[in-house]
Amino acid sequence: MQDRIGTFPWPTLPGRDYHAPEVHAADLDRVFAASWVCIGRAESVPGPGSYLTPEVAGESLIVIRGKDDRVRALANTCRHRGTLLLEGSGTVKGAIRCPYHSWTYGFDGGLLGTPNVRAEDGLDRDAHGLWPVRLEGWDGFLFVNLDGSAQPLTQMLEELPDSPVELERYGLGDLRIGATREYDVAANWKIVVENYHECLHCPGVHPELVQIVPLYRRGEVEEAGQTLGNSMGHGLTSFTASGLSTLPRLPGLSEEDAYTFYGAYLPPNLIINYHSETVNAVTIHPTGPERTTVRSSFLFRPETMTADGFDPSEVVDFRDLVARQDWVVCELAQRGVRSRFFEGGGIYPRQERGIATLNARYLAQREGGRDAIH
Repeated sequence: MQDRIGTFPWPTLPGRDYHAPEVHAADLDRVFAASWVCIGRAESVPGPGSYLTPEVAGESLIVIRGKDDRVRALANTCRHRGTLLLEGSGTVKGAIRCPYHSWTYGFDGGLLGTPNVRAEDGLDRDAHGLWPVRLEGWDGFLFVNLDGSAQPLTQMLEELPDSPVELERYGLGDLRIGATREYDVAANWKIVVENYHECLHCPGVHPELVQIVPLYRRGEVEEAGQTLGNSMGHGLTSFTASGLSTLPRLPGLSEEDAYTFYGAYLPPNLIINYHSETVNAVTIHPTGPERTTVRSSFLFRPETMTADGFDPSEVVDFRDLVARQDWVVCELAQRGVRSRFFEGGGIYPRQERGIATLNARYLAQREGGRDAIH
Protein backbone atom coordinates (compact mmCIF):
# COMPACT_ATOMS: atom_id res chain seq x y z
CA MET A 1 0.00 0.00 0.00
CA GLN A 2 2.76 2.44 0.91
CA ASP A 3 4.47 1.76 -2.42
CA ARG A 4 1.39 3.04 -4.22
CA ILE A 5 0.77 6.21 -2.24
CA GLY A 6 4.13 7.07 -0.65
CA THR A 7 4.98 7.27 3.04
CA PHE A 8 2.84 8.56 5.87
CA PRO A 9 1.57 11.01 6.87
CA TRP A 10 -0.36 11.43 3.64
CA PRO A 11 -2.24 14.60 2.64
CA THR A 12 -6.03 14.57 2.86
CA LEU A 13 -8.29 15.95 0.20
CA PRO A 14 -8.51 19.75 0.30
CA GLY A 15 -11.45 21.20 2.17
CA ARG A 16 -13.29 22.31 -0.95
CA ASP A 17 -13.55 18.70 -2.14
CA TYR A 18 -16.10 18.17 0.62
CA HIS A 19 -18.35 21.16 -0.07
CA ALA A 20 -17.75 22.89 -3.41
CA PRO A 21 -20.76 22.55 -5.76
CA GLU A 22 -18.50 21.96 -8.77
CA VAL A 23 -16.73 19.07 -7.02
CA HIS A 24 -20.09 17.57 -6.07
CA ALA A 25 -21.20 17.82 -9.71
CA ALA A 26 -17.99 16.05 -10.80
CA ASP A 27 -18.57 13.33 -8.18
CA LEU A 28 -22.03 12.65 -9.57
CA ASP A 29 -20.95 12.71 -13.21
CA ARG A 30 -17.58 10.94 -13.09
CA VAL A 31 -17.93 8.69 -10.06
CA PHE A 32 -21.58 7.83 -9.48
CA ALA A 33 -22.78 7.93 -13.11
CA ALA A 34 -19.77 5.88 -14.24
CA SER A 35 -19.91 3.24 -11.47
CA TRP A 36 -22.16 0.39 -10.42
CA VAL A 37 -24.39 2.05 -7.84
CA CYS A 38 -26.43 -0.10 -5.46
CA ILE A 39 -30.08 0.91 -5.43
CA GLY A 40 -31.42 -1.71 -3.02
CA ARG A 41 -32.55 -5.33 -2.87
CA ALA A 42 -34.42 -7.30 -5.52
CA GLU A 43 -37.07 -8.25 -2.96
CA SER A 44 -38.19 -4.60 -2.99
CA VAL A 45 -39.75 -5.23 -6.42
CA PRO A 46 -41.42 -8.59 -5.67
CA GLY A 47 -43.93 -9.01 -8.49
CA PRO A 48 -44.80 -7.79 -12.01
CA GLY A 49 -45.44 -4.06 -12.02
CA SER A 50 -43.82 -3.42 -8.64
CA TYR A 51 -41.37 -0.54 -8.87
CA LEU A 52 -38.91 1.78 -7.16
CA THR A 53 -37.86 5.27 -8.29
CA PRO A 54 -34.30 5.73 -6.99
CA GLU A 55 -32.29 8.82 -7.83
CA VAL A 56 -28.75 8.16 -9.02
CA ALA A 57 -26.34 10.97 -9.91
CA GLY A 58 -29.26 13.38 -10.13
CA GLU A 59 -31.24 11.12 -12.47
CA SER A 60 -34.60 9.65 -11.48
CA LEU A 61 -35.00 6.04 -12.55
CA ILE A 62 -37.79 3.49 -12.67
CA VAL A 63 -36.70 0.06 -11.45
CA ILE A 64 -39.54 -2.30 -12.26
CA ARG A 65 -40.17 -6.02 -12.45
CA GLY A 66 -41.65 -7.12 -15.76
CA LYS A 67 -44.25 -9.74 -16.57
CA ASP A 68 -41.33 -11.99 -17.56
CA ASP A 69 -40.02 -11.66 -13.94
CA ARG A 70 -36.99 -9.68 -15.14
CA VAL A 71 -36.08 -6.50 -13.27
CA ARG A 72 -35.20 -3.55 -15.51
CA ALA A 73 -34.07 0.03 -15.01
CA LEU A 74 -35.56 2.76 -17.17
CA ALA A 75 -35.15 6.54 -17.33
CA ASN A 76 -38.05 8.12 -15.44
CA THR A 77 -38.84 10.64 -18.16
CA CYS A 78 -41.57 10.48 -20.78
CA ARG A 79 -40.35 10.38 -24.39
CA HIS A 80 -43.06 12.88 -25.32
CA ARG A 81 -42.10 15.98 -23.33
CA GLY A 82 -40.02 14.68 -20.46
CA THR A 83 -42.63 14.42 -17.72
CA LEU A 84 -41.70 12.43 -14.61
CA LEU A 85 -43.68 9.21 -14.88
CA LEU A 86 -43.64 7.64 -11.41
CA GLU A 87 -42.74 8.69 -7.88
CA GLY A 88 -41.93 6.75 -4.73
CA SER A 89 -42.58 3.02 -4.87
CA GLY A 90 -45.56 0.78 -5.42
CA THR A 91 -47.20 -1.34 -8.09
CA VAL A 92 -48.70 -0.33 -11.41
CA LYS A 93 -51.24 -2.47 -13.24
CA GLY A 94 -50.88 -3.18 -16.92
CA ALA A 95 -48.67 -0.27 -17.98
CA ILE A 96 -46.79 2.86 -16.93
CA ARG A 97 -48.94 5.90 -17.75
CA CYS A 98 -47.64 9.43 -18.12
CA PRO A 99 -49.68 11.70 -15.81
CA TYR A 100 -49.51 14.58 -18.32
CA HIS A 101 -50.69 13.29 -21.73
CA SER A 102 -51.38 9.63 -20.89
CA TRP A 103 -48.69 8.08 -23.07
CA THR A 104 -48.32 4.50 -21.83
CA TYR A 105 -45.31 2.20 -21.63
CA GLY A 106 -44.88 -1.49 -20.97
CA PHE A 107 -42.86 -2.77 -18.03
CA ASP A 108 -40.05 -3.36 -20.53
CA GLY A 109 -40.12 0.32 -21.52
CA GLY A 110 -41.81 -0.14 -24.90
CA LEU A 111 -44.22 2.60 -26.00
CA LEU A 112 -47.74 1.14 -26.07
CA GLY A 113 -50.18 3.98 -26.46
CA THR A 114 -50.25 7.66 -27.49
CA PRO A 115 -53.84 9.00 -27.21
CA ASN A 116 -54.81 11.20 -30.17
CA VAL A 117 -51.38 10.76 -31.76
CA ARG A 118 -51.45 8.14 -34.52
CA ALA A 119 -48.90 6.38 -36.69
CA GLU A 120 -50.01 8.48 -39.66
CA ASP A 121 -48.92 11.54 -37.68
CA GLY A 122 -45.37 10.31 -38.16
CA LEU A 123 -44.70 8.77 -34.75
CA ASP A 124 -42.64 5.59 -34.76
CA ARG A 125 -43.60 3.94 -31.47
CA ASP A 126 -40.88 1.33 -31.75
CA ALA A 127 -38.26 4.08 -31.65
CA HIS A 128 -39.71 5.97 -28.69
CA GLY A 129 -39.70 3.60 -25.76
CA LEU A 130 -38.27 4.63 -22.42
CA TRP A 131 -34.49 4.86 -22.36
CA PRO A 132 -32.99 1.70 -20.81
CA VAL A 133 -30.35 1.88 -18.07
CA ARG A 134 -27.86 -0.91 -17.33
CA LEU A 135 -28.94 -3.02 -14.37
CA GLU A 136 -27.31 -6.12 -12.92
CA GLY A 137 -27.93 -8.12 -9.79
CA TRP A 138 -25.61 -9.82 -7.34
CA ASP A 139 -26.57 -11.82 -4.24
CA GLY A 140 -29.97 -10.12 -3.99
CA PHE A 141 -28.62 -6.59 -4.53
CA LEU A 142 -29.52 -4.46 -7.56
CA PHE A 143 -26.94 -2.19 -9.20
CA VAL A 144 -27.30 0.35 -12.01
CA ASN A 145 -24.75 2.06 -14.23
CA LEU A 146 -25.97 5.26 -15.88
CA ASP A 147 -23.41 5.94 -18.59
CA GLY A 148 -22.87 2.33 -19.66
CA SER A 149 -19.08 2.52 -19.24
CA ALA A 150 -18.62 0.28 -16.19
CA GLN A 151 -16.99 -3.12 -16.52
CA PRO A 152 -19.28 -6.11 -15.86
CA LEU A 153 -20.48 -6.10 -12.27
CA THR A 154 -19.04 -9.52 -11.40
CA GLN A 155 -15.63 -8.51 -12.73
CA MET A 156 -15.70 -5.33 -10.67
CA LEU A 157 -16.58 -7.27 -7.52
CA GLU A 158 -13.82 -9.83 -8.06
CA GLU A 159 -11.20 -7.10 -8.52
CA LEU A 160 -12.03 -5.13 -5.37
CA PRO A 161 -9.28 -5.02 -2.71
CA ASP A 162 -11.79 -6.31 -0.14
CA SER A 163 -13.88 -8.43 -2.47
CA PRO A 164 -17.16 -9.69 -0.99
CA VAL A 165 -16.94 -12.67 -3.34
CA GLU A 166 -14.74 -14.24 -0.64
CA LEU A 167 -17.75 -14.22 1.70
CA GLU A 168 -20.32 -15.96 -0.50
CA ARG A 169 -20.79 -18.55 2.25
CA TYR A 170 -23.03 -16.02 4.03
CA GLY A 171 -25.67 -16.62 1.35
CA LEU A 172 -26.79 -13.01 0.90
CA GLY A 173 -29.03 -13.96 -2.01
CA ASP A 174 -31.23 -16.02 0.32
CA LEU A 175 -31.53 -13.34 3.01
CA ARG A 176 -34.42 -10.90 3.37
CA ILE A 177 -34.82 -7.45 4.90
CA GLY A 178 -35.98 -7.68 8.50
CA ALA A 179 -35.43 -4.07 9.57
CA THR A 180 -34.30 -0.75 8.09
CA ARG A 181 -33.06 2.53 9.50
CA GLU A 182 -32.59 5.67 7.42
CA TYR A 183 -30.51 8.73 8.30
CA ASP A 184 -30.19 12.23 6.88
CA VAL A 185 -26.56 13.15 7.53
CA ALA A 186 -25.38 16.75 7.16
CA ALA A 187 -22.05 15.72 5.66
CA ASN A 188 -20.51 15.03 2.27
CA TRP A 189 -20.71 11.41 1.15
CA LYS A 190 -16.91 11.06 1.18
CA ILE A 191 -16.75 11.97 4.87
CA VAL A 192 -19.27 9.18 5.56
CA VAL A 193 -17.20 6.68 3.56
CA GLU A 194 -13.91 7.79 5.12
CA ASN A 195 -15.38 7.38 8.60
CA TYR A 196 -16.04 3.70 7.83
CA HIS A 197 -12.44 3.15 6.77
CA GLU A 198 -10.71 4.18 9.99
CA CYS A 199 -11.01 3.57 13.72
CA LEU A 200 -8.78 6.26 15.20
CA HIS A 201 -12.08 7.78 16.30
CA CYS A 202 -13.42 4.59 17.86
CA PRO A 203 -11.99 4.79 21.42
CA GLY A 204 -13.39 8.28 21.93
CA VAL A 205 -16.59 8.05 19.90
CA HIS A 206 -17.67 4.39 20.27
CA PRO A 207 -17.05 3.19 23.86
CA GLU A 208 -19.57 0.38 23.39
CA LEU A 209 -18.10 -0.80 20.08
CA VAL A 210 -14.52 -1.10 21.34
CA GLN A 211 -15.80 -3.49 24.01
CA ILE A 212 -16.90 -5.81 21.20
CA VAL A 213 -13.84 -5.50 18.91
CA PRO A 214 -10.67 -5.05 21.01
CA LEU A 215 -8.57 -4.05 17.99
CA TYR A 216 -10.56 -0.83 17.73
CA ARG A 217 -9.24 0.33 21.12
CA ARG A 218 -5.85 0.76 19.43
CA GLY A 219 -7.28 2.89 16.64
CA GLU A 220 -6.69 0.18 14.05
CA VAL A 221 -9.31 -0.99 11.56
CA GLU A 222 -7.78 -4.21 10.25
CA GLU A 223 -5.72 -6.98 11.79
CA ALA A 224 -2.30 -7.85 10.43
CA GLY A 225 -2.69 -10.20 7.48
CA GLN A 226 -6.44 -9.65 7.33
CA THR A 227 -8.27 -7.45 4.82
CA LEU A 228 -11.90 -8.27 5.56
CA GLY A 229 -12.29 -9.47 9.13
CA ASN A 230 -11.55 -8.58 12.75
CA SER A 231 -11.76 -10.88 15.76
CA MET A 232 -14.28 -9.97 18.41
CA GLY A 233 -13.67 -10.17 22.13
CA HIS A 234 -13.27 -13.57 23.77
CA GLY A 235 -16.52 -15.52 23.46
CA LEU A 236 -18.37 -12.66 21.73
CA THR A 237 -20.34 -13.33 18.58
CA SER A 238 -22.50 -10.29 17.86
CA PHE A 239 -22.75 -6.54 17.59
CA THR A 240 -25.17 -6.14 20.49
CA ALA A 241 -24.99 -4.49 23.89
CA SER A 242 -23.88 -7.80 25.45
CA GLY A 243 -21.79 -9.06 22.52
CA LEU A 244 -24.13 -12.05 22.25
CA SER A 245 -27.40 -12.64 20.42
CA THR A 246 -30.54 -14.69 20.90
CA LEU A 247 -30.99 -14.91 17.13
CA PRO A 248 -29.91 -18.12 15.34
CA ARG A 249 -26.58 -18.27 13.58
CA LEU A 250 -26.56 -18.10 9.79
CA PRO A 251 -26.04 -21.56 8.26
CA GLY A 252 -22.77 -22.56 6.62
CA LEU A 253 -20.51 -20.49 8.85
CA SER A 254 -17.41 -21.80 10.57
CA GLU A 255 -16.61 -21.41 14.26
CA GLU A 256 -14.07 -18.75 13.26
CA ASP A 257 -16.78 -16.88 11.35
CA ALA A 258 -18.99 -16.87 14.44
CA TYR A 259 -16.38 -14.89 16.38
CA THR A 260 -15.30 -12.61 13.52
CA PHE A 261 -16.74 -9.42 12.08
CA TYR A 262 -16.24 -8.94 8.35
CA GLY A 263 -16.77 -5.75 6.40
CA ALA A 264 -16.55 -4.86 2.72
CA TYR A 265 -16.87 -1.59 0.81
CA LEU A 266 -18.20 -1.72 -2.76
CA PRO A 267 -17.50 1.75 -4.17
CA PRO A 268 -19.02 4.15 -4.44
CA ASN A 269 -22.04 3.54 -2.21
CA LEU A 270 -22.43 0.08 -0.63
CA ILE A 271 -21.00 -1.14 2.68
CA ILE A 272 -21.71 -4.71 3.79
CA ASN A 273 -21.19 -5.78 7.41
CA TYR A 274 -21.21 -9.54 7.98
CA HIS A 275 -22.25 -10.85 11.39
CA SER A 276 -23.00 -14.33 12.71
CA GLU A 277 -26.80 -13.84 12.72
CA THR A 278 -27.40 -10.98 10.27
CA VAL A 279 -25.83 -9.08 7.40
CA ASN A 280 -26.08 -5.30 7.58
CA ALA A 281 -26.19 -3.54 4.20
CA VAL A 282 -25.58 0.22 4.17
CA THR A 283 -26.21 2.31 1.07
CA ILE A 284 -24.92 5.86 0.73
CA HIS A 285 -26.76 8.38 -1.44
CA PRO A 286 -25.40 11.93 -1.84
CA THR A 287 -28.27 14.43 -1.93
CA GLY A 288 -26.12 17.57 -2.07
CA PRO A 289 -22.53 18.76 -1.57
CA GLU A 290 -23.02 18.63 2.19
CA ARG A 291 -25.83 16.14 2.68
CA THR A 292 -26.10 12.36 2.45
CA THR A 293 -28.93 9.88 2.93
CA VAL A 294 -27.72 6.66 4.56
CA ARG A 295 -29.98 3.61 4.53
CA SER A 296 -29.10 0.70 6.83
CA SER A 297 -30.87 -2.62 6.20
CA PHE A 298 -30.62 -5.76 8.30
CA LEU A 299 -30.84 -9.05 6.40
CA PHE A 300 -31.92 -12.34 7.96
CA ARG A 301 -32.84 -15.85 6.91
CA PRO A 302 -36.55 -16.07 5.97
CA GLU A 303 -37.17 -18.81 8.52
CA THR A 304 -35.66 -16.63 11.23
CA MET A 305 -38.04 -13.81 10.37
CA THR A 306 -41.12 -16.06 10.35
CA ALA A 307 -40.26 -17.78 13.64
CA ASP A 308 -42.41 -16.97 16.68
CA GLY A 309 -41.08 -14.04 18.63
CA PHE A 310 -38.67 -12.77 15.96
CA ASP A 311 -37.18 -9.57 17.35
CA PRO A 312 -34.13 -8.02 15.64
CA SER A 313 -33.96 -5.06 18.03
CA GLU A 314 -30.80 -6.21 19.83
CA VAL A 315 -28.71 -5.98 16.64
CA VAL A 316 -30.62 -3.06 15.11
CA ASP A 317 -30.42 -0.90 18.24
CA PHE A 318 -26.68 -1.44 18.65
CA ARG A 319 -25.94 -0.56 15.05
CA ASP A 320 -28.25 2.45 15.35
CA LEU A 321 -26.30 3.65 18.41
CA VAL A 322 -22.98 3.34 16.58
CA ALA A 323 -24.40 5.06 13.49
CA ARG A 324 -25.73 8.04 15.43
CA GLN A 325 -22.38 8.42 17.19
CA ASP A 326 -20.74 8.47 13.75
CA TRP A 327 -23.11 11.07 12.34
CA VAL A 328 -22.31 13.51 15.16
CA VAL A 329 -18.60 13.55 14.35
CA CYS A 330 -19.16 13.38 10.57
CA GLU A 331 -21.30 16.50 10.78
CA LEU A 332 -18.67 18.26 12.93
CA ALA A 333 -16.06 17.31 10.33
CA GLN A 334 -18.26 18.74 7.58
CA ARG A 335 -18.53 22.05 9.38
CA GLY A 336 -14.79 22.12 10.01
CA VAL A 337 -13.60 21.41 6.45
CA ARG A 338 -15.32 24.64 5.38
CA SER A 339 -12.77 26.65 7.34
CA ARG A 340 -10.37 28.83 5.36
CA PHE A 341 -7.63 27.35 7.55
CA PHE A 342 -8.41 23.85 6.23
CA GLU A 343 -8.40 24.99 2.62
CA GLY A 344 -5.27 22.98 1.86
CA GLY A 345 -6.44 19.96 3.82
CA GLY A 346 -4.94 17.95 6.66
CA ILE A 347 -3.01 14.70 7.11
CA TYR A 348 -3.63 10.98 7.41
CA PRO A 349 -1.39 9.12 9.88
CA ARG A 350 -0.49 5.45 9.38
CA GLN A 351 -3.72 4.16 10.95
CA GLU A 352 -5.67 5.94 8.19
CA ARG A 353 -3.70 4.40 5.33
CA GLY A 354 -6.91 2.86 4.03
CA ILE A 355 -8.41 6.31 3.47
CA ALA A 356 -5.28 7.48 1.67
CA THR A 357 -5.54 4.60 -0.78
CA LEU A 358 -9.31 5.09 -1.06
CA ASN A 359 -8.92 8.75 -1.99
CA ALA A 360 -6.13 8.05 -4.46
CA ARG A 361 -8.54 5.76 -6.32
CA TYR A 362 -11.32 8.33 -6.02
CA LEU A 363 -9.18 11.09 -7.53
CA ALA A 364 -8.03 8.81 -10.33
CA GLN A 365 -11.67 8.23 -11.24
CA ARG A 366 -12.77 11.83 -10.80
CA GLU A 367 -9.88 13.55 -12.53
CA GLY A 368 -7.85 10.92 -14.32
CA GLY A 369 -5.25 10.91 -11.56
CA ARG A 370 -4.31 14.59 -11.96
CA ASP A 371 -4.37 15.24 -8.21
CA ALA A 372 -3.75 11.69 -7.02
CA ILE A 373 -1.90 11.23 -3.73
CA HIS A 374 1.75 10.32 -4.28
